Amino acid sequence: MKKSFEEMTLKEYYDLLGSKAPSPGGGSALCQVGAIACSLLEMTLNITAAKLTAEDVNFTYVSNIRDTVLKAKSTFHRLSNDDAAAFQHIADKLKNSRADNEKVSDDELQQSYHEAAQIPLNVIALCCELVRLCKTNLMPLLSKYISCDCTIAANLLKSVAKSSLLNVYANTALIKDTEQAAQLNRRGELLVAEMEKL
Repeated sequence: MKKSFEEMTLKEYYDLLGSKAPSPGGGSALCQVGAIACSLLEMTLNITAAKLTAEDVNFTYVSNIRDTVLKAKSTFHRLSNDDAAAFQHIADKLKNSRADNEKVSDDELQQSYHEAAQIPLNVIALCCELVRLCKTNLMPLLSKYISCDCTIAANLLKSVAKSSLLNVYANTALIKDTEQAAQLNRRGELLVAEMEKL
């Protein structure tokens, strides 16, 4: 059975990413960066929690934020796999149609492009949620010693969101329904603009 990316060693993933295989590509890699940012946030929360007792007013609060970050990290891993699978699915459809000398259904391809565009949109939305969490909930709890790690994580997440917008554009450029494509683009642009205000 094929390994999921989170089951691979870093070297295995990097080697696969650098190979001539069409996937994983940029979208999957961005999700891995998102997961790394979550690990940085998790570290700051674990350090903070270690200084608290169960009776401390912030103990449950920190624990709840940590649960949110862990869930987000798991989601980034899933999206990393989903992105690679979506691209591979399209590539396989086109390759098989050429091999069988049969034209792939245009409706089927359009649906695949639409589904592929949803993945980077989900990545952007998750990044926005986490950047907001960093700025409004997490930073006030952290000591100066580890607050820089939270800032680095937030900066990584912002870069992931902005770069994921490029993947939205790459997929919507293939969607023939220009109104639908514009709506998907606008959704991503609004999320990034909202994040930039944080």
